[in-house]
This record gives sequence, C-alpha cells and structure tokens, in this order.
Amino acid sequence: MKAQAIKYWHSLKEQEQQLIMVAGGIFVIFILVMGIFRPLNNAITKAEQSKIKQQALLVWVDESIVKLKAAGNTRVASSQNLSQVVNSTRSRYQINISKMQPSDGSLRLTLDSVEFNKLVEWLDELVNQHGLKIENLDLSRDDKSGYVRVSRLVIEN
Repeated sequence: MKAQAIKYWHSLKEQEQQLIMVAGGIFVIFILVMGIFRPLNNAITKAEQSKIKQQALLVWVDESIVKLKAAGNTRVASSQNLSQVVNSTRSRYQINISKMQPSDGSLRLTLDSVEFNKLVEWLDELVNQHGLKIENLDLSRDDKSGYVRVSRLVIEN
C-alpha cells in the first residue's frame, strides 16, 4: 500500500504534487481549527458565562442573607402558634417538612430537598409577615442544581 502511494506520488506532475500538498495543508489546518481550537474556545466561553452566573448568584445570596438578618430584628405579632404558621405557609412555596419538633417557644424543622429561592422567600414571609425569628439554619447543597437540604431550621416566636 505504501509502495503504491509512493509510486502514484512520483507519477504525478510537479504542479499536481504542489496542489495536493497545499490542499493537504489546508485540510490539516481545517481539522485543527474545527476539531480542537473551536471546541476549546466554545468551552472557555461557556465556562466564563457560568462563572458570571455563579458570581451573580453569590451576590444575590449574600444580599438575601443580609435582608434576612436585618428582617430578623423586626417583630410583628402573630396570632397563630408556630406550627400553624409554618403549616399554613409552607404549601405556597412547595416546602416539604420531613421532621417537626416543637419545644418551648421554638420549632425545629428538617426539610426535604427544596429550591433555594423558594426557601428564602418562605423564610422572608415567616420573618416579615408573621414576626418569627430564624434562630438557626443548617443547609447543604442538594444533588439538583439550585436545590438545598435543610438539616436543621430553628424558628422562634
């Protein structure tokens, strides 16, 4: 096979050989650009966009935390007890409570996987509209993007 290719190459005119070399060079450049450089450039662009989104999310989370902490200092009297307030508000935000432990003036909750934005909105309602105080919040990232698991949420009157 190699011998046939060499024999064919030598049978071509010099102009044809030059034309094939130029076409081969262009083909190699095309393969490099389309097979390596373009996908790398697309991946870099995608990573930069993802980084910008993550930074924006971080800023939003930081602002939300500041708002929640600031709102924790305001008190609005609630006529319902803690369990009633939590149960009456959780369904609007698709919050699933897996464990609820009431004690003197506080309520300890464990929540299933919940969308982070809905959790923040729910906590904001509990604090600002019902006058409750978030005493403790332990959460971790869930397998689904944008979701968290709350291992401990302590709410007080």
